[in-house]
Amino acid sequence: MNNINERQHYVSRVLLQRFRIPSSPLQCYQIESRTWKPRSVEKTCSAAGYNQLLLPEGVNNVIEDSFCRVESDLPETFNALEMAASEESTLLAATIYQNMCSYCTFLKQTSPFAKAAAVVNFVVQINMELERGECYLLRELKVPDEIVAQFRQGYKQGGRIIVQSESVLQLIYRLQFERCLNVNYAEFHNSEWTISHSPIELPMSDIGLVEMRLDDLKAKQYLLPISPKLILEAVFYFDLKKNSARPIAGHTLTPEEADYRFDVICQSAVKEIIFSRRKTDIEQALQRAKTRGISFHKLTGHESTRWSGLKTASTKYGLQMVASAEYVKFVHSFIQPPASITQPANSGTPTANP
Repeated sequence: MNNINERQHYVSRVLLQRFRIPSSPLQCYQIESRTWKPRSVEKTCSAAGYNQLLLPEGVNNVIEDSFCRVESDLPETFNALEMAASEESTLLAATIYQNMCSYCTFLKQTSPFAKAAAVVNFVVQINMELERGECYLLRELKVPDEIVAQFRQGYKQGGRIIVQSESVLQLIYRLQFERCLNVNYAEFHNSEWTISHSPIELPMSDIGLVEMRLDDLKAKQYLLPISPKLILEAVFYFDLKKNSARPIAGHTLTPEEADYRFDVICQSAVKEIIFSRRKTDIEQALQRAKTRGISFHKLTGHESTRWSGLKTASTKYGLQMVASAEYVKFVHSFIQPPASITQPANSGTPTANP
């Protein structure tokens, strides 16, 4: 339907339903209050107008339309992954593989972290290009050469670029979504995939797809539980020569591997951790994660991020040169950095990096 301001999910109903016990609500552990809250699938990982872009001339729902098309094929994809988990190696049908990669691409780009990080990544890229004497993004944005020269001179003098707009969060989120869609899909298409049985019930993070760095392997890893006892994982190497599309491996997690993933998923959550049934050891898991050195970026304004699609945006925005301290303040108004992490990756202890 995609009517104006209707509730939109950033984790699909199809996936959330797989965590719900029939005739029972999802059980969501609230990070701030340390309490449990039962939630319907409809009200979990969603918000009114989450993906829409409200413009003076009307509403743009391109992201939601595209996401819905991907979601429509998920039941078949999840069934194929369930069967692959019991096999040593499975060559998925092309349509299944593409749907899996497309779904992970959308999860990565539509999470609350991705929305906030879009603005940060946007200004970081501009400032990085100024430092290196490049101007790929500035040219893409059609910034005049004389303005680029002024920016470059200002950067040398210690200035930094930030973006200004009536609704900077939703506008730049949409811009970055379109810019990064094909790049992120290619990353998942060429990742090393594993689907694993878990000996314990795993929760889902309210950011959906959990991303981490594997420093020892010079790679990043993604975790996505697709049911309480099935978890989909992808590894993408920074050395691009190591990456290629390949069969998906089936695996059974050891108790230690499962416990670690349980802790990582819990620690990655922003506001709530989503379970099929209530557990008694959530605080212990969060403490274990801290002891292991697992840490994630902090989302500064979760509520403003969730509801930013309800604000009317202008397609006009400006780039402004500010002092370095003001630039840092701008970045931290969206995302705060994580604590330093030095855990090794070879024992299944990846470094978190949303």
